[in-house]
Amino acid sequence: MPRSKSRKNNRGGTAAARSASSRARRDGQPGTKAAGPARPDTKTRPTPAPQAQVGPGPVNGSVPVGLAPGRRAPGRRAPGDRAPGDRAEGPRVPPGLSGPRARPAAAKAAPAAPAALPAEASDDLPAWAAKAAEKMLTVSCWLDPGEQGDPFTATVYFSGKRTEVSGKPKPGDSFSQEETVEGIVPGSGPVAITAEVRGINPGDWTVTARPVARHGGSPVRPYPPPGENGGSALRVPFPRRVAIPASPTATARTAMLPFTKVPGVIRFAYATLVSLGVLFGLGLETLLLTGHHYSAVGPVVFSVAAVAGGVVGAKAWYIAVHRGRKFDGWCIQGFVAGAAVVAGAAAFAGPGVPAGVYLSAAAPALLLGIAIGRPGCFWAGCCTGRPTASRWGIWSSDRRLGCRREPAQLLEAAAALTTGLAVLAVVLIAGLQRSGPVAVAGLAAYTLGRQFALGLRAEPRQWRHGRRVTAGAAAIVMIASLALLARG
Repeated sequence: MPRSKSRKNNRGGTAAARSASSRARRDGQPGTKAAGPARPDTKTRPTPAPQAQVGPGPVNGSVPVGLAPGRRAPGRRAPGDRAPGDRAEGPRVPPGLSGPRARPAAAKAAPAAPAALPAEASDDLPAWAAKAAEKMLTVSCWLDPGEQGDPFTATVYFSGKRTEVSGKPKPGDSFSQEETVEGIVPGSGPVAITAEVRGINPGDWTVTARPVARHGGSPVRPYPPPGENGGSALRVPFPRRVAIPASPTATARTAMLPFTKVPGVIRFAYATLVSLGVLFGLGLETLLLTGHHYSAVGPVVFSVAAVAGGVVGAKAWYIAVHRGRKFDGWCIQGFVAGAAVVAGAAAFAGPGVPAGVYLSAAAPALLLGIAIGRPGCFWAGCCTGRPTASRWGIWSSDRRLGCRREPAQLLEAAAALTTGLAVLAVVLIAGLQRSGPVAVAGLAAYTLGRQFALGLRAEPRQWRHGRRVTAGAAAIVMIASLALLARG
């Protein structure tokens, strides 16, 4: 009779089967029993195709949650199986590592090479110089603001095509651009809205401009109305006499910024008049010194340094007032302050003549030089006054909106001229030796008059108490200087 064993002792099968099962568990595979009844949940299923391993296998032969014993976990492959792309020889590389050395799979790829730059990139200019050297188009549209109503906003649609195009147009051979301007005053006469068109191909262009009606805005008519001028060119009110084209369609040619045409703006007027004012001031100082038997070499050298200090002060003052803008303009008040500081230091440093003599000769030269150079702002379109319908307004442009404006630049030039002539008269009457205090009084009087002109400017105030504080300080200095002059 065959020898029988208990079911408990025979559960693991023979020794060979138990050994194979143990090896399978160590390799991450469920063991296969050689004997014993089959369990209900271990049905035979097709073996999935081998796949590349994406993570570590179960530890100590445990079966992942959700998989029955005898199933292969998704993404697992049996020992010895190879996925496509695995090497046939060499040690097996853990997931995430490749090659003979362990390299992190998540290492960043080398940055892509930058795109090739244009050939001219090495010759790039600074932004301000490139902007000035770029060829652009300036186009203007003339409008009739009417005679009655409140200040309003107008929008103009500009479009154009290059006339030299043959064949299919290329990018930059046409453009369309809208320009919106605020603060147009009815009753101010013809208005010119000017747009700068950049990023187009150089050449001759045919440009059309027309007003655009916006919801809630006031309708604007072109100026002159069609057929009103009878084909003859009209002009803006006296004294500017700027010509107004008879048609909304015109031809224009691209040019660099210093050579573009804007109604009411005379290019190079600013540089010409400022240079003329500097030369006139230095010449007047030389005549006053030599006429009173003083050497003019040392004082004139110091005055040239004062002009350089004024240029630095004008730019620094402009940057401080206009919140970091560097290349848009200058501030005459900064020029006066910088020149006065250097001139005062030169007077005490000893320019070869007594301090009072140097200041008496430099003050009228500085003020009359400003009177000559300040109108350059009027023709250059900077420091403009507010638009007005008043009859004493003068038609001028800020290079974007041309209309009748309060002549703030000309009034400031008149203040400098009046003060400079008064200081010069005192110097000629009292002599250079006794006229030192009048130099300080003259600069203070000009600063006081300038505060009135600043109130007529179109630019917003940076500090609402600035004019009052400056005017008060200038009045105190002027009174003290005049009192000192009267005492002799």
